[in-house]
Amino acid sequence: MSLAEFAGKLSYRDLPANARTAGKERLLDALGCAIGAHDCESAAIGRALAGPAARKGLAGRIVGSGRLAAADAAAFVNSCMIRDLDFNDTYPGGHPSDALGALFAVAPQIGASGERLITAAVVAYEIFIRLQMRAQLREKGWDQGFGIAVGAAAGLANLMGLGREVAQHAIAITAVANMPMRATRAGQLSMWKGAATAYAVRNAVFSVELARAGMTGPEAPFTGRHGLTELISGPIELPPFGKKPADFLIPRAKIKYWPVVYNMQALVWAAIELRKQVAPEKLASVDVQTYWSAWHESGSEPAKWDPRTRETADHSLPYILAWTLRHGVIDHHAFVPASYGDLTIRPLMNLITVRVVDEFEKDFPRVVGMRVSAKDRAGKSYEVTVVNPLGHEDNPVSAKELAEKFARLCEPRLGKRRTAAALQQWQHIEKAKNTRAAFESVDVKARGTRSRAV
Repeated sequence: MSLAEFAGKLSYRDLPANARTAGKERLLDALGCAIGAHDCESAAIGRALAGPAARKGLAGRIVGSGRLAAADAAAFVNSCMIRDLDFNDTYPGGHPSDALGALFAVAPQIGASGERLITAAVVAYEIFIRLQMRAQLREKGWDQGFGIAVGAAAGLANLMGLGREVAQHAIAITAVANMPMRATRAGQLSMWKGAATAYAVRNAVFSVELARAGMTGPEAPFTGRHGLTELISGPIELPPFGKKPADFLIPRAKIKYWPVVYNMQALVWAAIELRKQVAPEKLASVDVQTYWSAWHESGSEPAKWDPRTRETADHSLPYILAWTLRHGVIDHHAFVPASYGDLTIRPLMNLITVRVVDEFEKDFPRVVGMRVSAKDRAGKSYEVTVVNPLGHEDNPVSAKELAEKFARLCEPRLGKRRTAAALQQWQHIEKAKNTRAAFESVDVKARGTRSRAV
């Protein structure tokens, strides 16, 4: 089955229980992340540039408000918010929930049901994860925006009921026009780290609009001449789509417990345990053993030992480890300039070394492992090993833990009462005949008014 066929045909009744639950949980998680980052700078820039739609059918909703804008611009803002805190879910090599900014923009405007929204989310995730598994674009220097954009285009085509042919053209246009470079995530990271996939999602929405209006796309963007496999990835065979529980990969998208890059989730837990054994000021050396992806992303560059931006800090292994050793926890307070710019934490960071070991590399990504070995100034040794931290598919967050995360993210902007009401709606979103009310429940400035155009 092709990507377009999957996008055009999948319905809620085709989804086994595990896919339905996973889809619903990840919608809730992404929405919480978006509301938590409602006032972020990247979203503010996007709002300032978001103009009105050319006509009503091309409008989208900006999450957390009643504001309508051109759907592609609304999707950009939504994905900026979802991504900003680096707290949204992940699959090795990217964040599939980044694609949900497109669905959040369009679903309430077309009156999509909860079942349709869940199904569209599953489509986006299934395609993104398959591309990440087999194309290995990150290892070749290309960024996750390719898979995010293709998944978003396919998911949006499903949400809008556009059928196989339109989905095929939308996916093709998206694929050939969106191959971003991984330079986005190298050196001192910039705001673009949290906005690059939002840009890809914006482009995917426009591709769908083009295809719906009659624009045709290249016939073989993946396997044809000058296509993905010839120019970049080499031959790939995606895992087949199916309707059995094991055929759906969305449960493998990991929900984060800590607001840091997923590869550092195990590190935070290890630091918490090490801190119970030895005070950080007594340490003489700390050696982190892990898999290649964690080393490459967070411990292979000098910038990670001297983070000068928030985006670098939340991807810095030595900073995350040192902060957690000092404070016993890590949260948004770690990622303000006064914290990551604090020179007094640098000596502790400079005690930290990182290396790749086959023990963890050979089983990644199905098994996520990390070991922290340390010595104190008296020569005593300590060791903590963490495997499959909370949020891993084999150690999933519970419904209670996910609800608590949603509340922590939303209550500062919605208050306890409105957060509880929104949580109730989104925990049962599959029952909604029209998701508009569910999106209105998280309107940060709600005063009983209706959606308004820009």
